[in-house]
Order: sequence, then structure tokens, then C-alpha cells
Amino acid sequence: MNKIGCLAIMLVIMTVCLVENDAAFPSNRNSSPDGFWFGTQNLGCMILLGKKGKRAAPSRGTLDVSHRVIYYRGHVFEQRPGGPLWHNTPEWDSTAKCPVTWERNAAGRSKRSVQSVINFTNGYARRFGGYKLVGNNCHNFANRVSQFLSGELN
Repeated sequence: MNKIGCLAIMLVIMTVCLVENDAAFPSNRNSSPDGFWFGTQNLGCMILLGKKGKRAAPSRGTLDVSHRVIYYRGHVFEQRPGGPLWHNTPEWDSTAKCPVTWERNAAGRSKRSVQSVINFTNGYARRFGGYKLVGNNCHNFANRVSQFLSGELN
């Protein structure tokens, strides 16, 4: 087998090890009740649906071609062009057509209350401005929620 073939196989194996496909909530969430997870949804699907001391807080790339959400204690938080939202049910509006792929392991842990994260989400647009495809998108939102959960933002 050539080097490119070996590299491709290793990439597929690494991808399979890092993600858990098509679950509305992370399946292992009970093993880490104070954990939070990043998840993604297919961006093309979301666009179509729309027409229809401490270590740094975990973060993810902000220009990925996906829709990023974050899970914490039975709630999913996301930013869409209409503003930030939160859901406390495994079947929120977009999951039927655009399943979420969750990372296998919790990105971090938090002692914040769910209500404080809801308050942060509800005040997000006033604090950071409205949605922008580049600069204040769903990835930036998820990273800021991660910073809030990690105690780097109040």
C-alpha cells in the first residue's frame, strides 16, 4: 500500500474515534454530568432547512463548513442568523432532518447552572452583537459558551 493510501486509512480511523454520529444528545452524557460537548450539523442541510492558571477554554475552528452547537446538562445551545437559541429536548426543530454529530468525549467540565448558561445565551446578542457569517457565527458562539462554562467569561 502506498503512503497516501495509509494516510487516508489513518484519517478515517481517527475520524471514527473522535465522533459519535447522529445522536440528538451525546450518548455518554451521564458518565460526565458536569461535562459539555461540541457537536456539528451539516451546514448545507441547515441552510436548506433555514429556507425552510487554568487551561484555556476548549474551542473549535470558526470557519468550519458545519453548524456548531454545544451540549450541557440536558440542553443544546446554538447561534443561528435569527439569534442564539437553546433547547432542552433531544428532538429540537433541526435534528429530524439535520442530525448532530457529537464528539466522543466531553470538551470540558463546568459547575455553572443551566439557568446561568440560558441567561448568557439570552443576553448574547446584546453583548457580542448579531449573527455574522464571518466574525460572529455559530462557531464563535459555541466557543464563547465554552469560555463561559470554563469560567473565562462572566
